Amino acid sequence: MPVTVVGSGNWGSVAAKLIASNALKLPSFHDEVRMWVFEEVLPNGEKLTDAINKTNENVKYLPGIKLGSNVVADPDLENAVKEANMLVFVTPHQFMDGICKKLSGKITGDVEAISLVKGMEVKKDGPRMISSLISKQLGVNCCVLMGANIANEIALEKFSEATVGYRESREIADTWVQLFSTPYFMVTAVHDVEGVELCGTLKNVVAIAAGFVDGLEMGNNTKAAIMRIGLREMRALSKLLFPSVKDSTFFESCVGGRNRRVAEAFAQSGGKRSFDELEAEMLQGQKLQGVSTAREVYEVLNYCGWLEMFPLFATVHQICIGRLKPEAIVHYREQKVFNFLFPVVFRSPAIPIYGDFSPSHLGLTVAMTKRAAEEAPPSPDSSGIGSKILGYYRDQIQSLARRMHLTSQLRDKNSLIDGEVEEDIQLLMKSDPSLMKDIASKYTNDVVARLDNMREQLEKLLDNVATTCRTMSRGEKRDLQKSIKELPGENLKRVIEIIKDHYVASGKEFSDEVIVNMEEEDSIMVSRLHFCVGAVKNARKLAS
Repeated sequence: MPVTVVGSGNWGSVAAKLIASNALKLPSFHDEVRMWVFEEVLPNGEKLTDAINKTNENVKYLPGIKLGSNVVADPDLENAVKEANMLVFVTPHQFMDGICKKLSGKITGDVEAISLVKGMEVKKDGPRMISSLISKQLGVNCCVLMGANIANEIALEKFSEATVGYRESREIADTWVQLFSTPYFMVTAVHDVEGVELCGTLKNVVAIAAGFVDGLEMGNNTKAAIMRIGLREMRALSKLLFPSVKDSTFFESCVGGRNRRVAEAFAQSGGKRSFDELEAEMLQGQKLQGVSTAREVYEVLNYCGWLEMFPLFATVHQICIGRLKPEAIVHYREQKVFNFLFPVVFRSPAIPIYGDFSPSHLGLTVAMTKRAAEEAPPSPDSSGIGSKILGYYRDQIQSLARRMHLTSQLRDKNSLIDGEVEEDIQLLMKSDPSLMKDIASKYTNDVVARLDNMREQLEKLLDNVATTCRTMSRGEKRDLQKSIKELPGENLKRVIEIIKDHYVASGKEFSDEVIVNMEEEDSIMVSRLHFCVGAVKNARKLAS
């Protein structure tokens, strides 16, 4: 099978080196490996393709490393791929749409593709992964190969790992594993294209965050925290975008590489030198993927209403475009700095944050941003109405509790040794037990009636509060739906009551079986369900 590498930058040249060494050893692959090169003229006037073919070295993007005598550089894209059965795409992701358009209709026969491209396209209907772009435009099956790989270290044959993600055939995935594996580059395959591709893509954003920490000399403890938070956001976002993503896929690191190095320099300059300037100076023609990926991720989060759920990703983009200073990555040096990385949302505790992510896990000072307070729904426990409710009902409940205590004392004559019980009541119990039974019954009924009345009043107040709440995002509704499904049976009855009461009040039909679509229900009922689930969660915490 002939193999063509589409791309000849730093990582593309390393991929060609790996493939070339295996193509000579394995009989299932053609000896010659073609590498498409975007033609450039070197400072000495020589064309880059001519230099590669003459020296067997990419003198611009991977100097000092021999690619293999069987690597042939070709500046003609269509000619480079025309006979290949195995296409390896490894270019900056912003160029992939144009490359695929040029090759559309030109790929024929039994062809398999693999993408080493880290990035995504942002469309109106959501993100599209590069592997999907390749499959759709070229009509071929496309696997992915990703890892936390620093190309220059692999070129020097230092040990590294990578993962092939496949969608259809395990046999094809194993073929790619054979083509890339060497004693110093260990490759495994997993049945999870989206998970592997998103790991490779999103880790570049986390690498930028780690670079900010290094540039600000915040230390390894802070960087470890940033990486852990980043991994958690990677996992959460991946599973939101593609529920089929497997948890086991998220075992990668994201410390080194060009994204971390350039971000470190950006932070050292205090954000005064742009990423474009640093990219041109430090990477010598290579592209910085993390900054553009951070922008694309931010666009997805903003479109879906998920910004508050992914503070690290959102903050990295804000720093990259200059809206925040690099030190905003953590609240570290002085208490006056707002901790934009971990905003506390001013809302009732029940509104979910995806998965088990919680600012309380971070061990860092937390500040509340004004934006979060303005956009969040009001909490009954912190509003003026809520304070009045609690004040009034606290007095009422205390009064009723005293009566209930007295009633319980009256039920058992032998327990009446409490000096606080009035003497005339003790005498009355001894002389006329039946009368005391009636009194106990009366007080019990009174307690029940008052509690029912309190509940009715509280229901009305919660309905009023619900009318002022903002519309919950799709992610919040999804988490609310999940929380409802996890409620115990006795609490599910309360959920059914809320739905029934709302349907009746709205003139809707409520039968024995009702399907509730969170996307279509009005915000009042959704907010009421949110308050209900929150109350159950808080009660569980108190009970434990």
